Amino acid sequence: MLAIALVGILAGLPSLPEPFGVDQGIYGYIGERILEGAVDYRDVFDHKPPGIHYAYAAAFALFGHKMSSVRLLDLLAAIATAWCLYALGRRWGGSRLGLICALLYPVFYQAFFDWMSRGQPETWVNLTFLAALVLLSRNSPLRAQRLLAAGLLLGAGFWFKPTLLPLALVCVALPAIRSTGEDASQEVGAPSRWRRFEINLLLVLLGSLAVCILVIAVFAARGALRDFYEAVFVFNARYHNRFRLVSGWRQAGSALAFILRPLYALTFLSVLTMALAAAPRTLLRNPHSSLSTVRRPRPAVLAFVWLLLAFATVFWQGSFQRSHYVLVLPPLVLLASLGLDGAIGAASALWQDERRRMMPVAVVALGFCLIAVNLVGLSSDHWTKFLALAGRRLSLDKYYAAFWLKGAPGRGGYSFEDLRQMGAYLEAQTSPDQTVFIWGFRPIIAWLAHRRMPTRFIFRYPLTRTNNPRWWNQFLSDLDRSPPAFFVVACDDRGLYHPETSEEALESNGALSLFLHGRYDLDRTMTDFTIYRLRRAAPP
Repeated sequence: MLAIALVGILAGLPSLPEPFGVDQGIYGYIGERILEGAVDYRDVFDHKPPGIHYAYAAAFALFGHKMSSVRLLDLLAAIATAWCLYALGRRWGGSRLGLICALLYPVFYQAFFDWMSRGQPETWVNLTFLAALVLLSRNSPLRAQRLLAAGLLLGAGFWFKPTLLPLALVCVALPAIRSTGEDASQEVGAPSRWRRFEINLLLVLLGSLAVCILVIAVFAARGALRDFYEAVFVFNARYHNRFRLVSGWRQAGSALAFILRPLYALTFLSVLTMALAAAPRTLLRNPHSSLSTVRRPRPAVLAFVWLLLAFATVFWQGSFQRSHYVLVLPPLVLLASLGLDGAIGAASALWQDERRRMMPVAVVALGFCLIAVNLVGLSSDHWTKFLALAGRRLSLDKYYAAFWLKGAPGRGGYSFEDLRQMGAYLEAQTSPDQTVFIWGFRPIIAWLAHRRMPTRFIFRYPLTRTNNPRWWNQFLSDLDRSPPAFFVVACDDRGLYHPETSEEALESNGALSLFLHGRYDLDRTMTDFTIYRLRRAAPP
């Protein structure tokens, strides 16, 4: 366990000074407001479930109000996920398999996923799902406490992101397999295997339902149930209805290749696993494992089904962001580890036979070489920037300037250093009791300025994508009641899912345009943003 933690920490070191991306800026602002006493959805709007907001609030509360706190908590979550993979691999194939899984996951997680893709809900979905899977995979007969605990974990994962639902089918399958295995040894008068499966499934569902009831009760008690429902369910249904779905084999192949091609080492070993699993005499079976009254599920088949379900969550969301592929990594790592572990086991078993050992030894050597080359290629840029910053060969502002995004599908330009400078300017021009407002999709500016926004609509999508008149009235009423000291407008943020810029959206709304031009004067333009200053009242 210590070795896994050390490898995870080492792999995650370059991520600690990395800045926030677009989504992280939203979560960071909301997490900060929650710590100030705001009620999620009622006082601050986002369409993501509440889990990620409270994770960011926890990071700030535990490690300080800075970006590295979130990066540290994300690193710890990745290490905890690796521990779960170790426990799962050990139960499905032995300690060696568990160790390989646990070492591969954190290094590939940090190497492949970038600063925009980490610190996302998918990281926590992986952790809660794997912890539930571990509880359901123990060799001892299933107990009610473990089934309820697994349900609680699945329920918690759902409130990070509903994409956990397809993955939960794997957890549903395990009680069925376990019930079938226990049927042979059941006592006279004990429930039948299907009856036992129904009981097991009911206990898991009860645990999940308990979390759902608790979440709903909390928002109802705080007067935010309607806001919560409209943001997480109603708005999400409208927000995603314009996303492109996979159509045709060519597009499906591109979506699969997005992660399988760059992670070629894991892909090669996963193909090896499936080949061995399909062979008449698979080398994945451990000849030294003792027989148990509880039949173990076939790891390769379960891992492959898990991988398909993980890809299904990517297709379901339709936007094909890199962060959505985080759910694909654990089953891909498990499949690759099964192949490598099988080759190592075959090489060990055939070591005395000089002729027959050559093939498995060559596969083991090739597997380790591919992993090493793959990791170097994926992580060299991360480590180059981190070591330059740590060695003071790179200043912090130049380090931040390296984190930018231009022309990406679904987003306009994004430069963290530009946003940091704008946040510093707004902080210097305002007092802590004043507010600022960012019209666009960059509430991170307010977070960097350490200033609140006067409305719960911290980005424009809820307004411009739905044109809900009640929301527009709330928004305009908030601004009229408490005009922000500065009104910032994003000028060049046209993207795939928002064809008009924020500036164009503002001018097309007569009431908002009248508010801005009637009360504000142009202050300055900074990069892709226009800044307006509240007009001072004329002296009597």
